[in-house]
Amino acid sequence: MLPSPQVCVSTLVTVSTMAVVDLYLLEQSMLGPRGSGRPAVWPCVAVALGDLCFLLALRFVSAGVVQEARSPRRGFANALWFLFLSLLQLKLFFVCQNYRQERRPPDPLARKTLTLLLSVCLPSLFLILTGADHMTPLRRKQEVRSRLLWVVVDLLDVLDLQAGLWEAQSSVGVPLWVDGIVFFYCYVLLLLLPCVSLTELGAAALPGLRGPRREAVYPWLSLITINIFTLVLRGVGMLWYRDPRVSTVFLGKNLLALAVKLSSAWERRRQGGGRGQGAGADAGAGSQSLGAAMEQGGEEQGQGRTSPVPPSSRYHSLSRTHGHGHSVSHGSLDPAETSLGPAYISHEL
Repeated sequence: MLPSPQVCVSTLVTVSTMAVVDLYLLEQSMLGPRGSGRPAVWPCVAVALGDLCFLLALRFVSAGVVQEARSPRRGFANALWFLFLSLLQLKLFFVCQNYRQERRPPDPLARKTLTLLLSVCLPSLFLILTGADHMTPLRRKQEVRSRLLWVVVDLLDVLDLQAGLWEAQSSVGVPLWVDGIVFFYCYVLLLLLPCVSLTELGAAALPGLRGPRREAVYPWLSLITINIFTLVLRGVGMLWYRDPRVSTVFLGKNLLALAVKLSSAWERRRQGGGRGQGAGADAGAGSQSLGAAMEQGGEEQGQGRTSPVPPSSRYHSLSRTHGHGHSVSHGSLDPAETSLGPAYISHEL
């Protein structure tokens, strides 16, 4: 049985990314400060064992990803992302450390190539794991793709912040512990944000899924962790440490995204408050019209009891009262205006 295209593409992306990062590690072991011109034994063994364990886990997890493509569950997709990103970030940590200890002239082309590889492979793997191509109808698929665009932009933002750690060609005066905090903060974001988005977007994969829609967590999580915290990190690096690695493009992007998201949240809150006040006004008008109708009907019944009239005139007065009650109920208690209208009409009948 041939594997599905989703398995083939995801396997190609993960294996090729791991292979390129392994080449960076082996090259650094050969050309490092104490390199002997050939790769050492223990780096080769460690890289080979890590890749072997990853391929064995990938063999079983990929089968579950295919089964979940047409269901709202994304457990195997989250597991695959967790395994891939954990091993990749472990290798990138050693790459950053080797670049920091390197004494030979830096190669900016190799460092920027690594950044380009990660900026293409990580968002591509995330888009494959979402299973957006299997979603129906077309309107839901377009809505999901528009939401995925925000996630991809956030991934690129985090990768840009992390890439400054290995693209720096010389010491920039930033302490080592600051770079460590930035690296592990980016690692947590790259691990957490796609998993949250996969879990929320998986509910849209089932065509007949119905039920109350909960408010999405990812927009608020992105607002706090990306648009606020990374803005603070870049601002501190630029103003306090005079760090030239700070990307002013993504700094402006976070400012604009912060303004857009806050204004959207304010508009939704105003619309919700307006709908609540409108519903309260409609309910108050309905209760007032109901009370007026009941009071008028009570007065007419009291007049009928106190004044003795012949049976024929009483029959005509009751008919007029009944007709007037119908006109009041139809005129002032429209079912479109109040929910008490049908119950009051049935009671009068």
